[in-house]
Amino acid sequence: MIRYIFGEAWNALTHYRLRSLLTMLSVIWGVASLMLLLSYGQGFDQAMTRAFQAIGKDLIVVFPGQTSMQAGGERAGRRVLLELRDLDGISDNVPTIQAISPEVRRWLPVTFGYRSREYGITGIYTPFQRIRNMAVEDGRLLTEDDVRGRRRVAIIGSTVKRELFSGLPAVGREIKINGIPFAVVGVLKKKVQISNYGAPDDMRVLVPLTTLSELVDTRYLSNIVIVPVNGVPRKRVIGEIRAALARVHNFNPRDERAVWIVDWNELGAIITNLGLGLKIILAVIGTLTLSIGAVGVMNIMLVSVTERTREIGIRMAVGARASDILLQFLVEAVVMAAMGGLLGIFLGIASSGLLNRWAQWPVLISPGIVAVAFLFSAAVGIFFGLYPARKAAHLDPIEALRYE
Repeated sequence: MIRYIFGEAWNALTHYRLRSLLTMLSVIWGVASLMLLLSYGQGFDQAMTRAFQAIGKDLIVVFPGQTSMQAGGERAGRRVLLELRDLDGISDNVPTIQAISPEVRRWLPVTFGYRSREYGITGIYTPFQRIRNMAVEDGRLLTEDDVRGRRRVAIIGSTVKRELFSGLPAVGREIKINGIPFAVVGVLKKKVQISNYGAPDDMRVLVPLTTLSELVDTRYLSNIVIVPVNGVPRKRVIGEIRAALARVHNFNPRDERAVWIVDWNELGAIITNLGLGLKIILAVIGTLTLSIGAVGVMNIMLVSVTERTREIGIRMAVGARASDILLQFLVEAVVMAAMGGLLGIFLGIASSGLLNRWAQWPVLISPGIVAVAFLFSAAVGIFFGLYPARKAAHLDPIEALRYE
């Protein structure tokens, strides 16, 4: 019985080839659009998460600020600049941290041969590399001996290597930073990373902070990076850090603007929510696009019912039940929508691959997206084919036979 009904549905669709194809085109485009939007939303969310984690998942970053409350006999509005002594002030008074490092960033010209460009030169202590989850694809990281010995050594990002060395090996070669020679000892692994609070790691040049002080004034730090002890409430850690700095700089410990303390975990939650919101919006847009094809399916099926009214009357006259008529037209709608859905899935996969390859869009096709797209297309056939099928099933046999 089911085989017969599917055969009849297929014959009806192939009898009106052009009309069926045009109807399926709207479903194909709707499913492809839905897949493309869902895959972009998922890819963008994953790229943002990976980029955020590349900066440092448990990071707390302290930036200089300006007082907004009176303290110690001084008016509000005084700038609070971070210095190396603040590391001791935090380390001695905040037992809930496991790693701390200063960071000084300066944009300076970097030269290799006849090529010269400006990059973010970052002076660090060795814990910075562990705090920021840094790894090298070639060479090594900075060591304590490099920092204590004020060695003129540097680690460069992958973009710096590409722009300055054009495929040549970088480790062991000499670059000049602000005219001073530095030996390249490492190349950082390439990261999928958004521009962070300084510059992307791929465009950084890392040097010992003690050596950078020979090139520029490093009295004032750009920021301090900290990793707290696991399991300790982060608000408590932030409060202790602010209180320790308040003792050093003589500002009110309740003054949150005196120093800006950014909890990277809170930013991660914001990014997660933004990614979820984007996926919901894109899913809604894709569903609306697919609904246009759904309306086309219903419209064509209503036309088909009208054209085949006499045929329906003959079927009822020879013993076909209303449920048989309903099932036949419903199967026709589902087959048309499902075929359009399968072709739309192939189009969506192909277009996603092209956008990922040529436009560098962060699209990610997953089995779940494919399943959702196919189920949506089948649901279109059932939901929007049900009304025309019910209309066909409830025709009066006598009136249907008399229809011209």
